[in-house]
Amino acid sequence: MLYTLILMLSMNFPLVESELPNGLDIIIGEDHASPIVTVCVVVNTGATCETPESNGLAHFYEHMFFKGNSALPDQSAYNARMRELGIIRNGTTGPEVVRYYLTVSSDLFEEGLEFMYDAITAPLFDPQEIVNERTVIMNEYERNTSHPFWNLWRMQEEVLSIDKWRSSAIGVPEVIMAANQEIMLEFQHTYYTPDNSALIITGDIEAEEIMPAVSEMFGQWEFGGRSNYADLELNISIPRDTTVYVGCPEGLGMVRIVFVGPSMADQQEWSYGADVWGQYMGRMTGEFHENLVANGPFLDVYASYYSQRFEPSITFGGTIDPELAEEGVEMMREEIERMFEEGYFNESGIEMASEQLRRSRLFNEESSRDMATETFPFWWVEGGGLEYYNNYLENLSLVTSAEITEFLDRWIKDQPSAVFIITPEGEWVE
Repeated sequence: MLYTLILMLSMNFPLVESELPNGLDIIIGEDHASPIVTVCVVVNTGATCETPESNGLAHFYEHMFFKGNSALPDQSAYNARMRELGIIRNGTTGPEVVRYYLTVSSDLFEEGLEFMYDAITAPLFDPQEIVNERTVIMNEYERNTSHPFWNLWRMQEEVLSIDKWRSSAIGVPEVIMAANQEIMLEFQHTYYTPDNSALIITGDIEAEEIMPAVSEMFGQWEFGGRSNYADLELNISIPRDTTVYVGCPEGLGMVRIVFVGPSMADQQEWSYGADVWGQYMGRMTGEFHENLVANGPFLDVYASYYSQRFEPSITFGGTIDPELAEEGVEMMREEIERMFEEGYFNESGIEMASEQLRRSRLFNEESSRDMATETFPFWWVEGGGLEYYNNYLENLSLVTSAEITEFLDRWIKDQPSAVFIITPEGEWVE
């Protein structure tokens, strides 16, 4: 077994990366601060690889992951084994990534590893459990529809997404209601394969000691080669300036101006300047906040780069009196134009923004559990591996005001944008 030791200088523990013959990426981080281990499986799937006929299956699959499998054939046995091992577990489905994780005491690591292996490789998709879970998921769907921003989310999908279903992790009722064992097995067959996944283990373990058990167990997972994830195209497009009036509850007023941003997978060279710029813009002492809030009509404002693989975006937004929303858009556009004037960004502020991002990363790295469940899954999927993450701080430190200007020239200046004016008088999506 060949593996690489990468010394993460900013972290409290070293990181070992390897790949099994079946294509499964293995990421192991040693952290002996507490006698616990976290095991996470991250899968290249989510709404972004769905079609109109499968929109919602990635999320449905996540719910079924916590049901019976070949080793624990029903919900009762599954829950009993989980209590026996003292497992704390969860899973999440997003537009671009799905992850499952559990934490167990380090003396029960191999049992926890086996629990994860059985769940990820051999779900039963019992028909009655599918029926039961369908009700749970539909209730979740209904809760989402009652959210104050549900209409805005739907409108953004209509305007920004090339294929709107690729943006909706919750899915649509027709697909949720039609899901059955055969459909779920086909989804598993396509995406739940080792060559489309990574196994992340952090905590109180020795990498060299556990590698044989990891290799023997997860090496049995059958290679698939059927996922289209790596070949998917961007799912955001703003071909021309567009203004949309979005309905919202009484008393609420917001504006958003959205531009297409750089992809974390294919345009990483732009993402460092984008991140530093976003951090810089978050300063309440900066001109953006001072001109629009302290001396303007906004209650609050923000400017951010949304780091994504398929739907990266740059957004300017703020909360405002609904009656002043259109005026607020014009003021925000004027402020965006000022960003191209000399002196708007200063080197000391850029250095501070870079330092704040570095400190934030150090803070996140204090918990090996968070690294296994949040940080590594995100960077492995969105960045196409951990090389981007490993070199991130060094590249941040190289960002200057000139690079910020280049970023703005490339992604904002003379580029089409989508404006969302959100007031009670706006339109509603069925």
